[in-house]
Amino acid sequence: MNPLSRRTAAFFRLTHGKTTLMSASRRYENFLMFLAPLINSVGGIAIDLYAPSIPDIGRELGASPGTMQNTLTITLVFYAMGQLAFGILADWRGRRSTVLSGLSLFMFGSALAVTATTVEGLMVARALQGFAIGSCQVGARAVLVDTLKGDRFRIAIVYLSIAFGLGPVVAPFVGGLVQEWAGWRWNFVLYCGYGLVVLSFVTMGLRESLPPGMRRQPARIIAGYREILGDTDFLLAVAMLGASFSAFLLWNVIGPYIVQSRLGKSPSFFGTTALFVGLSYLVGTILNRSLIKHWRSEQLMRGGIALYACGLVLIASGGKGLVLGTAVGGIMLIAFAQGFIFPNATARSAALFPRSAGAAASLQGCLMLAVGSTASALASQLPIATNGMIAVVYAVLFAVTYVTFRLSYRRTAQTA
Repeated sequence: MNPLSRRTAAFFRLTHGKTTLMSASRRYENFLMFLAPLINSVGGIAIDLYAPSIPDIGRELGASPGTMQNTLTITLVFYAMGQLAFGILADWRGRRSTVLSGLSLFMFGSALAVTATTVEGLMVARALQGFAIGSCQVGARAVLVDTLKGDRFRIAIVYLSIAFGLGPVVAPFVGGLVQEWAGWRWNFVLYCGYGLVVLSFVTMGLRESLPPGMRRQPARIIAGYREILGDTDFLLAVAMLGASFSAFLLWNVIGPYIVQSRLGKSPSFFGTTALFVGLSYLVGTILNRSLIKHWRSEQLMRGGIALYACGLVLIASGGKGLVLGTAVGGIMLIAFAQGFIFPNATARSAALFPRSAGAAASLQGCLMLAVGSTASALASQLPIATNGMIAVVYAVLFAVTYVTFRLSYRRTAQTA
C-alpha cells in the first residue's frame, strides 16, 4: 500500500471511529431522556397513590382525618430532607450510587407500610418513602445537567416534569381501584413492585456521569450552599416552583374528604376526579413541550398565569355552595396552567449552577417541598367545605406565583 493509500485508510478509520462514538453517545442521551423521567416518576407516584384509601385507613387504624392527611404532609417533609441528604451524596459519591441507594430505601419503606398496624407505624413508613424519593429527583436532574445541553436539556426537563406529573394523573385512579378490589395495603405492595422495575432499569443502564475529579467532600458541598442560597434568581424560581407544585398537589390533599366524606362518593370516583386533574397538567406540559422552540419561557409562563386566573374565577363561581363540577373544572384549568409554569421555572433554576448540579437540585427540591408541605399542612387544618374556600386557598398560591414571576423577569430585563 502506497503512503497516500495508508493515509486515506487511517483517515477513514479515524472519522469512522468518531462517527461511531457520536452515534453511541446520541443513543445513550436518548436512553437518558427515557430513564431520567422514569426515575423521577417514582416521586410523583409515591406521594398520592394511596390517597383514595386515606379515609378507610383512618377508620381501620383509628386515626382522625387531620392525622391521616398528615401522612401526605410527613412524606413531603421527609422528601425535602431527603433532597438535601442525597444532594450531598450525589456530588460526593456520584449520581448512580445515589439513585440506587434511594430506590432500595424506598422499597424497604413500602414493605414496612404493608405491615403497619398503627398510624404511627404508617407515619414511619411514609417518612422513609419520602426521604428515599429525594434521591430520584436529585439524581435524575443532576444526570441530565451533566449530560445534555441547550434545547435538548430543556426538552428533557419537560419530559422530567411530565413523568413527575404522571404520578398524580394515574396514581390516585389506580389507587382507588386497588382500594375497592383488594384493600389499601395492596397499594403499598404496588409501590414495592414499581420501585423494583425502576431499580432494574437503573442497574442495567445508568452510567456514572460525575467524573472523579469533579467530586467534592461534604464540607465543601455544604459550604457551597451559601452561594446558591444567596442567588436571588434561584430563590425566586424556587418560590415559584413551590407555589406551582402546591397548586398541583392540593386537590389530592383536600379532595378525598370533600368527595368521599362530604359528598358520599366512592374512592374510585375521587380517583377519577384526580385523574382528570392530572391529565390536565399532562396536556399542558405536552403543549408547552411543542411550543418551546417557538416561544420564550417568559411568554409561556405568562400564558400559564392567565389560565390560572381563569381557573380561580371558575371555582369561585360556585360561591358559598359546594358545586363539584365547577370546583373540579377550575382545578383542572389550574393544573393545565401548571404545565406551562412548572417546567419553565424548573429549567430556569436548574441551569443556574451547572458545576454544582447535585447541590442546586437538592436545595431546589427541598425548598420547593417545604412550600408544598406547609401548604398541605395548613390546608388539612382548614374547614374547606365550599367553592369559595377552595378558591381562597388556590388564590394564595396564585399570588405567590404571580409576584415571584414578575420579580424574576424584571430582574432579567434589568440585567439585559
